[in-house]
Amino acid sequence: MDVRAAIVMPAYGQPWLTAEALHTALAQVTDFDFAIVIVNDGCPHPETDEVCQAFAAVHPGRIFYLHKRNGGLSAARNTGIAFALTAFPNLEGVYFLDCDNRIGPHLLQRLLTALRDADANVGWAYPDVDKFGFDEFADTSGPYSALEHLFRNFCEAGSMVSRRMLDAAIRFDTGMRQGVEDWEFWLHGLECGFRGVHVPDAGFAYRRRGESMLVAAQPDFVPILRHIRARHPRLFHVRNVVSLEAEARSRYAVYHPDTGLVRCFTEIDNVAILTRDDYIRRLLRAELRPAYGDCPGQLVIMNSTLFDGLASQSLLAGVLWTLECGLSRSTLVACSVRRHPRDNHLLAWGNGTIVQERTDSFRLSPDAIHVLAMEASFIAEHASLRALDLAALPRQHGKRQHAIELDLALAGAQAEIVPVDAGFTRLCRDIAETGEGGNPADWKSVVPSRYRLQAGAPRDVYPDLFDLPSVFACGSSDANPCAALVLASVTPESVATAERLALTFVEEGWKVHLVTFGKELALPPEHTGPFSQIMTLPLPALLSRSRTHAYQGTRMPRFEQLDMNDAIATLAGYHRVVSVDGGISHTLMGPLRRLKVETWALLGFCEQDQTAGALVNASAAFEQAYTHIVVRDVEIASLCRAFGMPHAKMRYWPDHGADLASDALGLAPLMASVPAQKLKQAV
Repeated sequence: MDVRAAIVMPAYGQPWLTAEALHTALAQVTDFDFAIVIVNDGCPHPETDEVCQAFAAVHPGRIFYLHKRNGGLSAARNTGIAFALTAFPNLEGVYFLDCDNRIGPHLLQRLLTALRDADANVGWAYPDVDKFGFDEFADTSGPYSALEHLFRNFCEAGSMVSRRMLDAAIRFDTGMRQGVEDWEFWLHGLECGFRGVHVPDAGFAYRRRGESMLVAAQPDFVPILRHIRARHPRLFHVRNVVSLEAEARSRYAVYHPDTGLVRCFTEIDNVAILTRDDYIRRLLRAELRPAYGDCPGQLVIMNSTLFDGLASQSLLAGVLWTLECGLSRSTLVACSVRRHPRDNHLLAWGNGTIVQERTDSFRLSPDAIHVLAMEASFIAEHASLRALDLAALPRQHGKRQHAIELDLALAGAQAEIVPVDAGFTRLCRDIAETGEGGNPADWKSVVPSRYRLQAGAPRDVYPDLFDLPSVFACGSSDANPCAALVLASVTPESVATAERLALTFVEEGWKVHLVTFGKELALPPEHTGPFSQIMTLPLPALLSRSRTHAYQGTRMPRFEQLDMNDAIATLAGYHRVVSVDGGISHTLMGPLRRLKVETWALLGFCEQDQTAGALVNASAAFEQAYTHIVVRDVEIASLCRAFGMPHAKMRYWPDHGADLASDALGLAPLMASVPAQKLKQAV
């Protein structure tokens, strides 16, 4: 036969269920030839062999019966794949049927047609799941989300894999014998550049039993997940996760009351623009039908003039990130914005306040709120509110505070910045009116499982993978790497050093962000050129929680764990992080290096209030956390050697006008790939 599709069915025990599954496989209605490959995985029960032998004898040429030594479900499927690829040269797809499940008569036709009609990067077709044994329907509809697939297995084993994916040598992991091996198989395909495609109403019926492998795997799920992630480190690398989130544009929905438009994005250079009505439909649909990432999980309300002003000064990403850090612990973040009286100060955060309970007093009145942030699902739930009354909203479940109130002063900001209270009220009204139209998902008699019904949110991914609340989407990639220059304190010397270093990195094709931990950034707008984004992370200072402690004779900042996690999350997505002036940066580098971030320290460039010995001593305490340590002169280099810092780790970057070549110190130059003349010009 000219077989185009094969059904591979491992058999082990359960002869009566095996017979039922084979009957449904034989009943397929297709316009192409198909075959059924049964793989007896060394089953010791003669009844299983008798059933399989009987079916193969009655259906020669349609059913092929293989027998192998016991090796587990993955090994049995791989055996079936190998046989099908060898026996059927025109094979286009393989469907995996477990012996305790059932399939409808048109499943094979619908799945193979979907693969034929799909792009070359589609590697498998997956169906909805009608579960029997209990009353539930697993709706896997919506566009395939690679981001969601990292933390949720919504593609069951009862899917069809394409020939092109099998030709890429993708097979099941035979070391996984406790279940969830299908998840690892699809993730392997994802790592190799393939994606899935959903096929509605395909006719896959999944039997849930108390003795099934999936049930047995639940107590051991943590080590299983650890094994999967260890198998695919590139797929689960923090920068890859952020890039998938950026592709989905699933983090921020910024609503502009003055234009009625909503910008949806994760990274600010990859934006989808929706009308208010389109956004509301997506928001309400997220609670009814799966479409992960279609509606971003964080809603920020600000007028377009303020949005554009922040973007023009390279401050937008940093301001949004500050709001997100506040939103991770608070139901609401409200911010007032004013013009900074000094034009040489790019931005300054005022003293923030925490509103622990809604019965507490609020400092900001509704007409003084120019930016408001909350989770999208929260406003959908409380859209009946007819005015911006923060005290009328309850504290969200799982949040530590009811609200955080911030003040932001911007250089060059408009004298009259319009508050968002009227825009908030209109958005609530439109959400409530649209939601009164009923539930468009009530088309199936069985209530769908709600485990995929939600707007996308960073907390779905990052806490479990990296033990962080989120990760700042800096846009760093292998093709376009990005470096963060970190200032613990903003002084003229540290800013000048960061600017000079940024010019050097830009020469090498890097994007450079300036990151400061403080309330104020004394940087004139004309000096922002080398930095594609400028951000501060002020929450610890604003909310008066910063402390200091002694570490190996050096006073170091010490924050609460939540604040420390925010700081690490700010920098975790970069390729390179440079500590320009020490301080808090030292305490962050160990966790960053464990996340595969390249970490640098500059020594002696802008720490005017410290002796060379104290400076090197502080750095030596964290030496193992750094990839490279950059020195400016012979004295610092000699002290570093005396403290036992590895010679290969050190780099030389001279002061302005210095003539001493790097080879005279016996150190590599700052940028090993930069010719000496080019480096001198950059300096």
